[in-house]
Amino acid sequence: MSNITARLQVLLVEDEPDDLIQYERDFPAVFSSCQVEVDIHPCDNFDEAFELTANPLLRYDLIISDTYKGPFQNRDAQVIKMVDNYRGHRFCPLVVYSSSVKPDALPETAFVVWADKAKPGDIERAISYLLNTNIPQLARKLHNDIERSAGSYLWGFLENKWGNLNSEQVDAAVLERLIRRRAALQIGRLNPSVEGSQEIEEVKASEYYIYPSISENLRLGEILKNTEDNSLRVVLTPHCHLRIQPNETLPRADYIQTVKVFPAKETILNANRDPNNTGTPRSPWRGNPDEKTEKLRRRIQSPAGDMGKLDGRYWFMPGFLDIPGSYCDFLQLESVEYQEIGDTKKFKRVATIDAPFAEALQSCFTRFYLKVGLPSLNPEDFRHLIDEGETVGS
Repeated sequence: MSNITARLQVLLVEDEPDDLIQYERDFPAVFSSCQVEVDIHPCDNFDEAFELTANPLLRYDLIISDTYKGPFQNRDAQVIKMVDNYRGHRFCPLVVYSSSVKPDALPETAFVVWADKAKPGDIERAISYLLNTNIPQLARKLHNDIERSAGSYLWGFLENKWGNLNSEQVDAAVLERLIRRRAALQIGRLNPSVEGSQEIEEVKASEYYIYPSISENLRLGEILKNTEDNSLRVVLTPHCHLRIQPNETLPRADYIQTVKVFPAKETILNANRDPNNTGTPRSPWRGNPDEKTEKLRRRIQSPAGDMGKLDGRYWFMPGFLDIPGSYCDFLQLESVEYQEIGDTKKFKRVATIDAPFAEALQSCFTRFYLKVGLPSLNPEDFRHLIDEGETVGS
């Protein structure tokens, strides 16, 4: 059921006048049952509907459209063209229905849903399904949030600083990036359920990653899957070494340093195994519920604690989609030739660990290898510090 409050703008396309009147009367109850407010915009002409959906100044959160039944198959083509125009370009799902068979060219997916007009309640079922994904509501809310954050930035900051910005001759491209960056940060980092500007303090696993990767070039934190054995590796090479300079086709780093990734359950078990105990290993989760929670907290921190010998050896990666809950093991590194990643099918790019988590991984890796072993001092040589301290305290 929907948990996002929004007033949706819905385009309803139906060329049968009686059916259009009936749907205008009946469909609002479907939205109401999903706790969604709606404005339904009826359209009785397929060509006009395509013009409306192709207009960049108009935006709909859901489209409900009949296909054309009859000899003029170009009307079906208009519906398919409308669907194709929205898929991949607009944040808008579609319900397409007809009393005839589904057109072969219609790609039914999670967000393009086919409904049988002749089957009672099937269009309503398709609408409810899409509303329960929260995608239409989220589209409207994101649009409103972007406008709100950009608007508050315009009037709360840029208005006061415009004289300074003009004096620095900020061009249009820089100004656009300023507003984009502020809107993205405000939407991504501020808690939407709290009034004011409270930043999110605890994140979910999905927020660790840019999924899928958005950069054409490899970056620090890039997660690679070996297609031969499905094992994962994470790129440790800094961004600057991976940047492709102007007039060049490859980065300066011809080899990429990666760290191998292993399943969390096995890693925790092996890290806490007693090497001198040949019997059945004891559970790494011994203790009462509070002690288990504390062990869990330490094992998912950065770097992971309570993981046996060699502090700082492991870095936790929370599971999300194709990425299982895992640990990077800083003792198991692998250099991969850059062209082996880009020119072959051996490695597949899965996602990228986002900032600041990628930088935290790099920091923990560097700290682990920057440790310096020192000869121990004999405490007996400094017994006088204890004696002097006891004298002061007496």
